[in-house]
Amino acid sequence: MEKIFLSLSELKKINSNLEKIKNKDLKEVIEEIKQSKIMGDLSENAEYHSAKKKKLFIEEKIKNKEKILSNSEIIEENAFKKILKIKLKNIKNNEIIEFFIGKIQINKKNYISEDSPIAIILKNKKVDDLIKIKKYNKEIIYKILSIE
Repeated sequence: MEKIFLSLSELKKINSNLEKIKNKDLKEVIEEIKQSKIMGDLSENAEYHSAKKKKLFIEEKIKNKEKILSNSEIIEENAFKKILKIKLKNIKNNEIIEFFIGKIQINKKNYISEDSPIAIILKNKKVDDLIKIKKYNKEIIYKILSIE
């Protein structure tokens, strides 16, 4: 897994969410499993099987959060101050999307680094230029609406 850049506040948010999952959600589902075992035959006990599935789901969430934390690197809150904001319009369906381009990629939707494929395509382009971006093996044509 590649490095994930997070601000200190994002890191704290993920960490507190992880603690809540471990200390509250997981303990609750373990208690549900204990209670459902008391009901008898486990092979036909829907509550037991439901609680076990819920436990697996929670454990997977914990594993994912821990993976994010172990692969994260803290950046300053203002590390993305020098952002280039680009607004594009899909020529076919008029959908408008925005990209924020900076020195590094951070873990936010549509925030990309200046050396990403989309940023390279956008390099040296200006407003009203048309560009082609490959997405899901389809080439989509966008018109550049603004560059800020």
